[in-house]
Amino acid sequence: MSITRTARRVRATVAVSISALAAGSLMLTACGASSDSAGKLDGTYYVKDVNGTSELGQLVVKGNSISHHEYTCDGVYEEPGVTSTGEFNKDRSQIIWTVTGEDSRNKRTGSESISTSDTSISISGSAYVRDNSDAGKALLGGFKVKCRK
Repeated sequence: MSITRTARRVRATVAVSISALAAGSLMLTACGASSDSAGKLDGTYYVKDVNGTSELGQLVVKGNSISHHEYTCDGVYEEPGVTSTGEFNKDRSQIIWTVTGEDSRNKRTGSESISTSDTSISISGSAYVRDNSDAGKALLGGFKVKCRK
């Protein structure tokens, strides 16, 4: 009889261990999903008068990668005049610029602090608005009108 009780005890211990592992993996999956919410920043953002110029600044976010472009009226939706690339730091509070454009006007070097919302990313005091937000549509529409003149 002690063998039967021991076998039941082992099966119960194994069942409890499996349940604990399953619960632990669900918790880790949930945590992974919340940290993956960083993907909610993915998209294209714009700012008017980037770097104190009358140019349009474009920020493109894909996962941890960021690219920054500057457009003149002549180059809107074509080849940007200035391009930089970077990535978010671990807690997504800064952008670390890894490749800066060759243009002397480029101000994107080192790292810059950021803050984010559902519709914007602010870099060093400049708010880049998501292209499909009301503010983004208005900004792009205004830039297109300005460029037609």
